[in-house]
Amino acid sequence: MSSHLRHLCFIGPEERLPKQLQNSLLRELPDLVVHIEDDWRSLVRSASSKGIHPTTILIDAGYGAANITEFRQIEEMYSNANLCLTLNGDCNSTHHIRECLKAGVIHNILPMNLRLDLWLFAVQILLHGGSYMPPELFELLEVHRNPPMTTAGQTVGGHTSNGACANGTHVVDALTPRENEVLALIAQGLQNKNIAAALRLSEHTIKLHIHHIISKMGVSNRTEAAAAFIQHGEAADNHTR
Repeated sequence: MSSHLRHLCFIGPEERLPKQLQNSLLRELPDLVVHIEDDWRSLVRSASSKGIHPTTILIDAGYGAANITEFRQIEEMYSNANLCLTLNGDCNSTHHIRECLKAGVIHNILPMNLRLDLWLFAVQILLHGGSYMPPELFELLEVHRNPPMTTAGQTVGGHTSNGACANGTHVVDALTPRENEVLALIAQGLQNKNIAAALRLSEHTIKLHIHHIISKMGVSNRTEAAAAFIQHGEAADNHTR
């Protein structure tokens, strides 16, 4: 099988990744191959026989939080793959999510009922090694991740409950490496098309990165995010002097 292809593997019932989503993915990403397996052992057998190295592995939430041990085995076996839990319902049922976050085996969550263009952008982010988490689940991140991703709305007197400044500077270190790259270029005054060219990504992917950056930092727009990034850098420089 050609080494330049990217492989997205889905663990769960086939109807949880409908044909229309698969077809939309393949139209958007012609170098992508989609594999669907009922369980991870089937994935291992199929991948081994076909010489597949998964780029991203989507795991249906219905697969169960009781399988955290298996999630760990998947993570160990495919250490270079980006693992993501997929939700087919709303985000109100958080048992599986809490268990997976607490165990540290899942760092990405993808609702399958997103608007199609946003869903496609989110998958592209995952395929590029980035992370995706819907903003409404950030509260869970605050409980189970360190440092907490506190939003600006949770401030008192210009400071968060843990004493961090409310301008987004305290979460710059919590951004993914790719998000930091995008934010650094925003801070240099580059527009989306120039950032996309510099990082060899599509403008749509850059827009999704910016959406995540703004949501994570709890700021209102890219200008505030850039200001927080600059302030964070200045604080770091002062600390090292």
